[in-house]
This record gives sequence, C-alpha cells and structure tokens, in this order.
Amino acid sequence: MPRQARFTALSAKPPAPQDTNPTLCRSVVLLAFEGVEALDIAAPASAFSHAELGAPGAYRVTVASPHGGTVRTSAGFALADTTPMRDLENPVDTLIVAGGEETALRRAIYDDGAGAWLAQVALNARRVASVCTGAFALAAAGLLEQRNAATHANACDLLAQLSPGTHVQRDCIFVRDGNVWTSAGVTTGLDMALALIEEDLGRPIAMQVARNLALFMVRSGTAPQHSAALQAQADASVRLRELITWMQGHLTEDLSVEALASRVHMSPRNFARAFAAQVHCPPARYVAQVRAQHAAALLRQTDWSHDKVAARSGFGSPDAMTRALRQHAGSA
Repeated sequence: MPRQARFTALSAKPPAPQDTNPTLCRSVVLLAFEGVEALDIAAPASAFSHAELGAPGAYRVTVASPHGGTVRTSAGFALADTTPMRDLENPVDTLIVAGGEETALRRAIYDDGAGAWLAQVALNARRVASVCTGAFALAAAGLLEQRNAATHANACDLLAQLSPGTHVQRDCIFVRDGNVWTSAGVTTGLDMALALIEEDLGRPIAMQVARNLALFMVRSGTAPQHSAALQAQADASVRLRELITWMQGHLTEDLSVEALASRVHMSPRNFARAFAAQVHCPPARYVAQVRAQHAAALLRQTDWSHDKVAARSGFGSPDAMTRALRQHAGSA
C-alpha cells in the first residue's frame, strides 16, 4: 500500500488535500552535525513528512551537514547521506538548525563554518529556525541580535551571557520574532514544526499531522517549558503517576477528592494526605491548575466562546474558569 494511503487509512476522517500551488514546493533544510541531538532532526522531519499526506508536494525535506555524508548523532546512531551544506540550492525556504552538546555545537559553528554559512543563507531564506541549543548557531550568525528567542531551559543563562543582544525567553516552548523562530528543549521542535506547517497549510493539516503523530495536545509557543504533570509525577508513586496521567485526559469528569480516591482504592482522607505529600500540592489545587492551563491553551489556540472553553476544561462556568486563570495561569 502506498505510504499516503497507508497513513490516511489510519485516520477516521482525514482533511481534504489543500489546493496548493503545484509549483510551490517549499525547501525545508534541517542542519545536522557530528554529535547532533537526534530528536532535533527526527521530530521536525517527521512533521513535515506527514504534512505531505494532506498537501502532496508542499515540502521537500533535506538533511544537510557541514561536510555531507554520514553524521553520527548523540544517540549513537548515524544519519546517512546528508547533503553538504555548501551544495544546497538556493534559496532555502525554511532552514532549521538542530542542537547538541556544547562541544559538538562549537565545533560545527566555528571549526566547520556553520555559523558563517548560516549568516549567508539566512539572507535569502523565507524563515530561519532553531531547535534547542541550535539557537547558539543562530546567535553566532548574528541572527538573534535584538530578537526574542528561546532555547533549552538549562542553556538560557549561557545564551544570555554569550549573546547579550538576545532577549532570552525562559518559559516559552517556541518563539517567533519576525522570520526567525526558536524553540526550547528537544521535543519542542515538534511543536514549532506544527506551527510552521499551520502557517503554510492551515490548521486542519497541522492538526492532522498532530493526530498522525499521536500527540496528546498541540501546544502554543507560550506553553511553559516545564510540564506541571511531569513535575507532579516526579516524586509520586506508580499509582498516583498513573492517576495524574489519567486526569490530564479526563478534565471534564468528576475530579473531586472522593472520586479520585475511589479510582485508586483509597479513602478520601488517606488519598488527600498521600497526594499532597507526593505531588507537593493538595488535590483540589492541582486539579484547578491543570484545568486552568488547559483552558489557557484553548483560549490561545481556538476561537471558541468562553462557555465552550470552560466546559471543555472541566469548569462549571466561565466565571469559575476566569478565577482559576487569574490564580493559576497568571492571566484572565
């Protein structure tokens, strides 16, 4: 079965292909290097590849590297047949620079000339982007001067130190400033890629890509780098970790202390004590937090009414949602 038919068959109702200009095939170049973070390349590449299912011919994805050929990733496996970056045909539509550990990235930027090459290619590219610490390559090329930018949370201080003209956004998963896009740690490159696809092909195609990749949720750029659910699970027992995961997908159900305690076969009193001790937050407050974060995401990503957003987030009314947003999401 052809690849497109195989994956489309997995979708209950795929969107109709977009009426894209058949002559407009956007050149997407992913820049790798020795020691590159594998997911920084694989996640965006998969997203653009899946976008082809809804808009055939929309993208041509190329993995490039300073010298071409085989490039070993930080995960230990290799990317074969990469294109030498200086052999790429110009102009590049979308150039995405992956990240990696500091030593590998410094070698690519300075010893292998990726920084100087980026500065030249960016002059004619429609947009330039980075994943994770790939932001340091953009900074070295002078592309982040007086721009807002994101990078991995652990590298924010270093980016601010080495590139004082960059306005580092420390709690966003991706940032757009003009035609320059930057994303935070590793998997956020997928969130950014979906936003790039949505800009080109529309939201239905981007959402179909998300469904094909089995994403739990499409996150906006202003989503925090640190997941509340992940933090809650850090010190929790297996039983409570599984409950927290279930709660994330069932925000409209009864999440009272009594109902949650029943799911894990505990008395309400013992459950409340265990949850507060292990998650470091009382159950009612945690429920309000995750519902508020979900509502905030829906308000940013959709044009739904407040009534609909409140209902889909598990709030009894828009007023209750607004109070929770003020208390837990920092806005109304």
